[in-house]
Amino acid sequence: MLFLPLLACGQDAAALIDKGINAEKLGLNERALEYYQEALAAEPDNTQALLLLGKLQARRQHLDEAIAALRSAVAINDTLAEALQQLISCYVADGDFEGAHSRHFEGSDALITMAERAIELDPNNPANYCNMALIYNHKKNFTNALAWVKKAQAIDPKMPLVTNTMGVIYFNRGNDNEALSQFRKTLANDPKNLDAYYNLGVMYTFKGNHETAISNLRKGLQLDNKSVKLLYFLGIAYMQRGDDKKAIQCYETILGIDSLYLPAYNRMGAIYAHKGNYDEAVAYHQKAARINPNDVDSYKCLGQVYTDKGDYVKALRSYQKAVAINDRDHETYCLIAKLYAKQGNSSRETSSYKKAAKLGNKEAQAWMVSHGMAW
Repeated sequence: MLFLPLLACGQDAAALIDKGINAEKLGLNERALEYYQEALAAEPDNTQALLLLGKLQARRQHLDEAIAALRSAVAINDTLAEALQQLISCYVADGDFEGAHSRHFEGSDALITMAERAIELDPNNPANYCNMALIYNHKKNFTNALAWVKKAQAIDPKMPLVTNTMGVIYFNRGNDNEALSQFRKTLANDPKNLDAYYNLGVMYTFKGNHETAISNLRKGLQLDNKSVKLLYFLGIAYMQRGDDKKAIQCYETILGIDSLYLPAYNRMGAIYAHKGNYDEAVAYHQKAARINPNDVDSYKCLGQVYTDKGDYVKALRSYQKAVAINDRDHETYCLIAKLYAKQGNSSRETSSYKKAAKLGNKEAQAWMVSHGMAW
């Protein structure tokens, strides 16, 4: 699906790549996407086209497509430092710390192995150290996370990525004041840094300060009113504030920019499910699943809506589809366990919680402990 030729022309890959680069400079992302896809149709092993395609899809927040392109580039040439760095960044952005990365390296710390390889290939790139820091941040090993980001800081102390990464780590460690200081440093060095406004929006949303969150996200959107990333989280801030109407407007705006952006469909579905409009919710989640039949989140969302609706048969089928796509998604097993609990099937409830617990799900592990069981 990724590499279907969309342009009827006989140009060579290099010429098409040049056209794609020029299209990106003009802000014509859809056109650039077509040129890179056509280049790959002409030359499937062209790593430059794969890298450019991956970076473009990452900027558009199409992380699955970005990962697919970058994985292909790394598979063709495992010494491509930039492709590996971008691939790790996408895994981190996607929150995929335990799944797809294991296809590259073996072991429970496969993503760390990848990050070590990236540093080995390009030891002077601060982004590689920031990736490693964010991996340890996810593990809540903040000592190591800060140690790695300080290595990036030693290379370029004013780099926005470095100060942003520090801010994320401090926020997750519970040091809000230091996090704010780092995000403000980012904006002092780069007043147009969208990531800083995004991180401030996320931080204040999690703190329950929705007005400040919305203010920062809107400041970012004044710089780029087509930023899907900012619009998406602005919708979350509005949802948490209880303003479903404005949240829907955010997601409708996203779909006007990018009609294939699956998370927007799933958020719309979640809003309508919360309002009790289950048929409308199902329609949005099914639309997302049709766009990408391998999107786990769409089936998980469908399962939750069907569960709320009381249609347990369709709920289980939806969850089973999610498991078939990714059998390491611990959240799916947790949702299945809750479904079996509603049905009074204690043995399957326990079995599902056990699977989730083995995959690291904290909620499932707590449930197992509370019931005096090991996993």
